[in-house]
Amino acid sequence: MRGSKFQFKIGISNNPKRRAKEVSHDPKVVMSKRFFFAETVESHLHALFKRHRVTRKGSGRTEWFKLSIPQLLRLRLTLFIYKILHDLLLIGIGVGIVVAVMWYVKNKLMV
Repeated sequence: MRGSKFQFKIGISNNPKRRAKEVSHDPKVVMSKRFFFAETVESHLHALFKRHRVTRKGSGRTEWFKLSIPQLLRLRLTLFIYKILHDLLLIGIGVGIVVAVMWYVKNKLMV
């Protein structure tokens, strides 16, 4: 979410639009990504930008960061890499399921 003066909230929610309404200062949702390991992504991003943390009033007050344009680009790149890893994980799971089914069919049903 984007607040004012280059302040951004980095957090997780099942419903970002609803969450934006709960947070004071009327922030705008500027990016939303789905990850199976969202807590890990959030923790990594909080650690990555910990020197830029700003505390605000209200709900989610410790998840705000004042980020410059180069830091925003780093954030976008980091999320892009996490998204690639996420998608590769899904592909790997899918391939694993197909291989297991094929093995089962070959070894159990073809006998």
